[in-house]
Amino acid sequence: MSRIGLELLGPNDVKDEWTEWFNSSHARYYTRSGREIGLDELRSSIALGLERNNQFTFGIRHLPDNVLIGTLKLGPIDAQHGTADMAVFIGAQEYLGQGLGAEVVKEATTMAFEKYGVQKLHSGVLERNAPSIRAYIKAGWIIEGVLHKHCFNEGVRQDWILISCFNPRDFKGTLPVGIRIDVLNK
Repeated sequence: MSRIGLELLGPNDVKDEWTEWFNSSHARYYTRSGREIGLDELRSSIALGLERNNQFTFGIRHLPDNVLIGTLKLGPIDAQHGTADMAVFIGAQEYLGQGLGAEVVKEATTMAFEKYGVQKLHSGVLERNAPSIRAYIKAGWIIEGVLHKHCFNEGVRQDWILISCFNPRDFKGTLPVGIRIDVLNK
């Protein structure tokens, strides 16, 4: 039984505590920009995605406690190529380290493939964010590539790990495989 649920959000669903999530030291891996993210920016992003019908933000609900613990962004969805970006953020720090990230990625991957017709999902993760990389891999994603020393974060240059998942319905036969073990051992 899944411990998480995903709820499509609208701009009015954004809560004040989310700015604490997105501006905490924990969020240093979520955005490469290093800038603060405010309520108006979150609301505008959600509204624009819904208006364009190509980017969707979901609340991540921890079902046993019936509380929102983070967000999931799916999109923008590129209908021509059947691709979409996906970003998972567990903002409530007390829920970290419980394997919930992998559950979110797995459920969101299934939803993207089945509900939105996505053929390939992709994301990028800073190399120092090994727990996130492990969550994606546990959910069936692969490391597809590495942009070496691509990002400046926490005062050092870090690799940007390109991760992806292919919809097995659309990709029969051999798929790319590969993994950088050194990233996972950090």
